[in-house]
Amino acid sequence: MILASLSRASTVRGREIETFKYPPCTFNPLCTCSKPEPDLGIVQCRHVPFPAIPKTINNSKAFMLHMENTGLRSLESYFLQSTGLYKLEISHNLLTEIPDDAFHGLDRTLWELMLQHNELIEIPSRAIRYLQKLTHLDLSGNQISCIEPDSFRGLENSLLILILAKNSINTLPPDSFSSLPLLDTIDLSGNNLEWIDANIFRDGMPKLSKLFLSDNILRGIPYIAIASLKQLRNLDLSHNLIEEILPEEAPEPRAVVKLTLDALHLEYNLIENLYTGSFQRFDIINQTYLDGNPITSLGEEAFRPARITELYIRHCSLQYISPLAFEGLGNSLQILDISANNISSLPENLFDNFDVFRVLNLKDNRLKALNPADAFNGFQYTLLKLDMSGEQNPVTSLQELRRMRNLRSLSLTKLSTKHLSPDDFLEFGLELEDLKITRGPLQTIKSHAFMHVRGLKRLDLSESRLSQIEPDAFNEIGHSLLSLKISHGLTGAALPADAMRHLTSLQELDLSNNQLKTMTDTSFHFMKNLRHLELQDNRIEQVLKGTFQGDIHSKLQTISLSFNHLRQILQHTFVDLENLQQLELDDNRIEHLERRAFMNLDQLRHLNLRGNKLNTIADEAFQVCTFLMHGFSIF
Repeated sequence: MILASLSRASTVRGREIETFKYPPCTFNPLCTCSKPEPDLGIVQCRHVPFPAIPKTINNSKAFMLHMENTGLRSLESYFLQSTGLYKLEISHNLLTEIPDDAFHGLDRTLWELMLQHNELIEIPSRAIRYLQKLTHLDLSGNQISCIEPDSFRGLENSLLILILAKNSINTLPPDSFSSLPLLDTIDLSGNNLEWIDANIFRDGMPKLSKLFLSDNILRGIPYIAIASLKQLRNLDLSHNLIEEILPEEAPEPRAVVKLTLDALHLEYNLIENLYTGSFQRFDIINQTYLDGNPITSLGEEAFRPARITELYIRHCSLQYISPLAFEGLGNSLQILDISANNISSLPENLFDNFDVFRVLNLKDNRLKALNPADAFNGFQYTLLKLDMSGEQNPVTSLQELRRMRNLRSLSLTKLSTKHLSPDDFLEFGLELEDLKITRGPLQTIKSHAFMHVRGLKRLDLSESRLSQIEPDAFNEIGHSLLSLKISHGLTGAALPADAMRHLTSLQELDLSNNQLKTMTDTSFHFMKNLRHLELQDNRIEQVLKGTFQGDIHSKLQTISLSFNHLRQILQHTFVDLENLQQLELDDNRIEHLERRAFMNLDQLRHLNLRGNKLNTIADEAFQVCTFLMHGFSIF
């Protein structure tokens, strides 16, 4: 078996690029240094065995030191005192403790200290006490179980970001963070917190804007504890055991503080119902996420008096929506996503008087009948995006949506017709840019079908049954269409080249997973702007010489022909494609590569020939291909 692939590079591509960004260090060529000694600049040692930090580091100046998964077990006192480090990251190692003088000499230079994913059992308070410039401290992924009152003493005038995620912290003593008035972010996600002490933030934390408490075992929203956080804007309580949003306590009316947030995350808790007044402790919430809860019903005025801009209730068990569920949101709600639920009907007048509504997602529900003209009457002139796709949603006629003249994105599944014709889009607005009709009964696209929606940029007709695309089907959108997807949507054996000759602006073409056997050598000659071509999972037997030409396809970056029936790659099949970076030819039946099959492909970084039956590779099959000098390999 011959493998011509950079698959290993692709799986760790980001890391590989970062690793070889700088030249090898003189003290170990498996590490990289941005500068030569004595000023090493940025030093990175990843997956290189080092039981201790190299002595060369202490004898040089360094801006950043990153040691990841090196087997480091300990730090020596005073060892880094001469380096002048700005950032130190020692992650995925075996550190169990930090000596008190480990960072001696860095008190006025170290701004960022990352010790994530080690085996620390306590906060190294003595070691960090004199780091006067430290703004970012990351101790995530350790075994820290408690926070002491003086854990962060000495960092009062500098620390902005504190990461304690994925530890074993089960309690937070009162005033745990009161000595850190400049803190902007606290991340306590992935711990064992059952409750939050009411006095934890009693000093107000005047700068705290982000609080992450996800993936704990909290059973309620800690309203009293966070009431004093005047600047709090992002609150993450996802993946806890919260059953109700309503507060359990009933404070005096004067003591009630309403929260103003940019984002409230309550995903994947145990909330079953949203009752009247559930959001009484909130004033403004720009984004509210309730995904993944076992919510079955939305009661009357469930969100009043909060003013919510974006509301996401996806992948729940939602069945019933009260006609007054969204009462009070008419002047604020712009995005409502209730996709992937069990909704069978929408109450009449549910969306009346929604003046600023922009996006509605009803995808993958069980709607039995829906008249868009009536159901969406309240926002028919403001709606920009509508998704009604889903195999259990009702059959829809495009003409029923014609009043929504400002629609820019429309997704449907069940159409009332098997043919797309100009009359289907009669009276549609010219604003429509994205059209997705998938998993439907479409069989034919008539000539000039899109003449009334001339601004289309993205068209997805995947999972259809198209047997005919008439030659002028795309005539009026050839100048505007950037992306066309008909994956698992064609029934014919020949690529519909005549219809696609109009697509001169196309950048992305996906015809994968069809039954295509043949394509002419001029199939893509009108697509001078094509960047990505996906033809995998077909039955294509041959790519003719001249199909891809350098003067036409100078912008082409990726070609996928995987899982076809190709038997050989002819001379000059892939030649002079100056921007081609990825070529997938795996899992075909290729036995022979002709001379100069791949020629002048200077940007190619990934060529996959795995899973073929290669017997012969002609001399100069890969001619003047710069990738051969950049680690490309054949096995």
